[in-house]
Amino acid sequence: MSEEVAIRLPEATESAALLTLLEQLQGESDTFVLADAADRMTAAQEAEQLRQIQHSSRHLLLVASLGRELLGVCSISPTTQGHVGELGVAVLQNYWHQGIGTALVDEALYWAETASSLDAVGLTVQTRNVAAVKLYEKLGFERTDMPTETVTTAEGEQVTAVQMVFPIQPASD
Repeated sequence: MSEEVAIRLPEATESAALLTLLEQLQGESDTFVLADAADRMTAAQEAEQLRQIQHSSRHLLLVASLGRELLGVCSISPTTQGHVGELGVAVLQNYWHQGIGTALVDEALYWAETASSLDAVGLTVQTRNVAAVKLYEKLGFERTDMPTETVTTAEGEQVTAVQMVFPIQPASD
């Protein structure tokens, strides 16, 4: 029987593997950029951050794994607006186009709707990443009225991006 990809919360004991995954993802994709890439985190610091995230209603971190191997990651982090979380997702290139990114985002949106204190989840996506734009639209994200913007890739290239938002419906009683 073959193993299935699991979408789950990472364990604090996986902090070193998670840091390795994040570094590999940044090297494989010009659309995935770590916000604090210059501030390298130790495995112990990452483990403590994972523990804190697990107790937050505004932060989420999920991983996709196959056995003990981490294949992808999805996060929701609060923005300066506080009530809006920013979504980030990346999957190792060997596992692209297998539904893993969709499963990660779908699970993150379920958390946002059922367990978070957020009013919406937003993201910035490069317009040249057509597959990602289609995925987000399929999952219920809508383009905002904000004009397109220019973002800088890890290689320093200037590319066009749009803002998208997933409004969270209040739970009905």
